[in-house]
Amino acid sequence: MRLMDHTLQFSLLLTLLGFASILANASPMKNNFGHCERVVKKWAVSSLDPEVNEDKHTLRDLLFFLHVPRTGGRTYFHCFLRKLYSKSLECPRSYDKLRFDPRFLVHPNLTSATQMAERLRSKMRGVSTLDIWPWKYLVPWMREDLFARRDARRRRGSDDMQSNGAYDMEEIVMPLHEYINSPIALDIVHNGATFQVAGLTNNSYLEESHEVRHCVQKYEILGEHVLQVAKKRLDDMLYVGLTEEHRESATMFANVVGAQVISQWGALNMSMESVANNKSEQSSSFSISELENDDHQNSSIDHNSGQVTSTENDEATKQNMTVDRLMEAYEVCISSLRKEQAHRRTASLKRISPANFSKEGRLQVPGVILEQIRSLNRLDLELYKYAQDIFEKRHKHSMEKLFAIPTAR
Repeated sequence: MRLMDHTLQFSLLLTLLGFASILANASPMKNNFGHCERVVKKWAVSSLDPEVNEDKHTLRDLLFFLHVPRTGGRTYFHCFLRKLYSKSLECPRSYDKLRFDPRFLVHPNLTSATQMAERLRSKMRGVSTLDIWPWKYLVPWMREDLFARRDARRRRGSDDMQSNGAYDMEEIVMPLHEYINSPIALDIVHNGATFQVAGLTNNSYLEESHEVRHCVQKYEILGEHVLQVAKKRLDDMLYVGLTEEHRESATMFANVVGAQVISQWGALNMSMESVANNKSEQSSSFSISELENDDHQNSSIDHNSGQVTSTENDEATKQNMTVDRLMEAYEVCISSLRKEQAHRRTASLKRISPANFSKEGRLQVPGVILEQIRSLNRLDLELYKYAQDIFEKRHKHSMEKLFAIPTAR
């Protein structure tokens, strides 16, 4: 009887071990998801700062410009921010010239193009394209792919190319369907705006950002936590603009951000004049007439030397700057910038002719690919809708405030 008991116990033990083995083999997926869920939720909670009693739509000492790529942000940088702030007031990591130009295909090979890019990069005073997310990852990849396809054409010794449109010319450029499914696009491009606003790009300095991003990419349902953080950050931003509402966005920027910057400069000029007057009374080497001279109006403080130095195009320090004049300067600037960009685009596309990425060409992209792009960028589409709502409300409020008729008391 005891033997039977031991046998039964042994059988039960084997059975339990068998179940344990099955559960152990099945648990990695569950445990992996559980781990990811904990990591993402912990990050989301820490990122959703508690409410503070301050007006987040009032300009502070530092203006942070978050430029989602390919949304017209460079126009804002050159035609607004450069008019409002002097070069000396830019942070060291601010970009100056961002260029991705297929004209590098004039080089005989990839090595030559890469070496030339490095030489130019070392001489540039501004931050180059290869220092800026996402181009620091995308440009080398795109450049390598373009050279590989060009070399393959030369080896074939034939220029006869079969194509269904610019987005499917695999002899010249990577076809769109191949591009959207490439590992680097899956890691960087898709939902890139949401990850950027949330601070979760592959270029983020926070160590946990990489694990959070990969968990969200692996388990789609966890993306909701990132989306909520990104939405909260849009709510807290001083200003949100939309590419398709470029004119209205520019007007709102001038009246919301521009007006506050100009007001700050006015207060700063008064403070500087007060300091100058005090120094004059103490036999300072500077006189009031010197400080009011146009040359000194176009100067700023060099924080490294403590001296007053001249700065080029320092529009913000001019006492006669107004919102209307800022908009006039913007109109002139954007017209010139668009002409320059159109010229560069035409010259660049000649290097990959007959591939021409036009509006007409985009209409030829198959619906199944467009639907796949929508699916791969679900978070970005949701964040975009949210941004539209924010913009509509703030634009309406801005216009009501701008055209408000004061009532007599």
